[in-house]
Amino acid sequence: MEGANIDMESVKSKMVRLRNEKDEANDRADKFDQDLKKCQDSLHQTETERDDLNRKIQNLESENGTLTDNLSRANNMIEEHQTKEKDFEESVNALNHKVQTMEKSEEDLLEQIKTLSLKLEAAELGASDFERSSVQLRMHNEKLEKDLADSEEKFKAVQDSLRSAIADLNNV
Repeated sequence: MEGANIDMESVKSKMVRLRNEKDEANDRADKFDQDLKKCQDSLHQTETERDDLNRKIQNLESENGTLTDNLSRANNMIEEHQTKEKDFEESVNALNHKVQTMEKSEEDLLEQIKTLSLKLEAAELGASDFERSSVQLRMHNEKLEKDLADSEEKFKAVQDSLRSAIADLNNV
């Protein structure tokens, strides 16, 4: 009778220990679920930021195209003015008046070119900054994906451990 008492006590003790292990495993699984949600939220935020940056790139590319078109038109206008200047050389009186007009137009155009060049440089710098940001975001995204994969593996290991513990409980 005493041997049966000892066996019963050890079975009860083992059952208590297994219940505690199961509770701990459940707690770890809950923590892994929370970590997984945090990773998913972070990934979603990163994707949103990436989409915003893509929109900014499109806007910069569009602005760059507009600036390039304006620069091309300005260059065409300069060429047209230079052609007209040659035509006006026939008349000295008209030439003086036209030259003054052309010089003013040329200054304006050069100022526009300078402004457009500065905007183009700024757009190129912005595109370069975006490319660096994009690389950083891709690296961050890859790290998050790796962290997510690691968390999923840990979660699977915990699930396997839980299944094993449940099987042990069922076998007891």
